[in-house]
Amino acid sequence: MQNIKIIKLNLKHNPYNIYIGNNLLKKIPQYISKLNLGNHGIIITSRQVGILYKDRIKQIFTKNKNYKLITVVDGEGAKSKQCLLRVIEKIVKIDTLGKRIFIVCLGGGVVGDLGGFIASIYKRGIPYIQIPTTLLSQIDSSIGGKTAIDLPQAKNILGSIYQPKAVFIDPVFLKTLGSKEIKEGLAEAIKYGVIKDKAFFNFLKENHKKILKLDTISIGKLISVCVNIKVKIVAQDEKEKKGIRTILNFGHSFAHALESASKYGKITHGKAVSLGMLYTAVLSLLLNKCSLNQASQIPAIISIFGLSTKIRFNALTLYKALSYDKKFISGKIRMVILREIGKVEVVEGISPKIVKNALKKMTRFS
Repeated sequence: MQNIKIIKLNLKHNPYNIYIGNNLLKKIPQYISKLNLGNHGIIITSRQVGILYKDRIKQIFTKNKNYKLITVVDGEGAKSKQCLLRVIEKIVKIDTLGKRIFIVCLGGGVVGDLGGFIASIYKRGIPYIQIPTTLLSQIDSSIGGKTAIDLPQAKNILGSIYQPKAVFIDPVFLKTLGSKEIKEGLAEAIKYGVIKDKAFFNFLKENHKKILKLDTISIGKLISVCVNIKVKIVAQDEKEKKGIRTILNFGHSFAHALESASKYGKITHGKAVSLGMLYTAVLSLLLNKCSLNQASQIPAIISIFGLSTKIRFNALTLYKALSYDKKFISGKIRMVILREIGKVEVVEGISPKIVKNALKKMTRFS
């Protein structure tokens, strides 16, 4: 297989490869056969991906009787308990005697979260692979094994860490996305620069025009750098017990609270993450953890990529949603705080008063 970059996630119990390459989709069945996952694949995808890639999915997968396709609704609604049970019921009907089934998650982060969670609980665990189709899922959510569904009270509150057997990243998928969808992923890319790589942060600033135009070389570097950063972090702290992996949550406590408070449909994840990073910059200033010069670089880079820096919200409602966040450990507020671009730290025991004050000051900072 030529022009395929392979990055290995070295885990003690379930190491696996992340394959990156243009036009990789058509080669995936060959890789799957070598992985020996089972004899019957169930492809979970969204309506939009199903429409865009109907012919290719049929040609590559479902023309083979050993694959079945299950389509779910677009958006965060697919991560509801109702959708979860509907998909499981369909799988039960497919899973007849003699079949050893595995799941193929073909879609964005929502499909990956849902399909991975189903794989983790069905028959106490079956194999699955990730084929992410959005920039956000290619650089972030498809890697590391975090799976989940939502409840009305909080995002990703029911979940597990359950690793895939492989991840296949094909940048060609990005060509079917609009600028809005590309920007969704760029929020996560900025996060990686903020938490771990100042040089990459500067690369994003200097090449923002090329990136927004999906320049092949710039996008290729962006994906590769983000994947390598996440792989190194997850390899050190798979279960998020050492506090190392926690830094990947930079901006996400606020983001998830904002999504749940807006009932998941009124704000996208990328927009929520960009606002979450902005909020965290304000909180970091209030905690005297970073300088104004460092904090101000976050709204600056968010702006040049055309991401959101302002939103109206009710501080009390948002604080209530924040209190459900799984990153609040044993009643103590724990969040990832900015020290300087490329360096963050996990701070526990943050005063609720400061958290609320940061919510009030955020709009003035933006």
